[in-house]
Amino acid sequence: MSEYLETTYEKFIFKVKVSYLYSQEEFWVNFQDGTATMGLTDFLQKAKGDVAFLETVEPGTEVKRGDEIGSIETIKATFPIIAPVSGQIVEVNPELDASPYLINQDPYGAGWIYRLQVSNPEADKAQLLEANAYFEIMKGKVAEEAKKLYG
Repeated sequence: MSEYLETTYEKFIFKVKVSYLYSQEEFWVNFQDGTATMGLTDFLQKAKGDVAFLETVEPGTEVKRGDEIGSIETIKATFPIIAPVSGQIVEVNPELDASPYLINQDPYGAGWIYRLQVSNPEADKAQLLEANAYFEIMKGKVAEEAKKLYG
């Protein structure tokens, strides 16, 4: 089985990492040993454009799922970073200060945004989408974006 689910529209390939979970707000989560790494989905980084700047909260900040925990500025828009899980921020990706474009280059890897100590992983996992479910939703969003662009 492939590491990614993929769909193509025009020249764009949209990927969903199979082993991650996804929020309705277009953020992915990778749970490992009580922590969760999170970042922006491939779809959202392509839809919003090249990341120019991030505003993030400090490590040590307690967050609840659904909280706004920063913002991302792209060439097209500024939008909030929404916490997909509850817990404490333990790390902000230090590479993003100098290289915010890592989110565009490698959204599921080097472009991660936060690591969190998760307070209730089972409850949070129940609120997130499995890759296959998110993939179906994402394909619908790709079609909607295409309609806006091409009528």
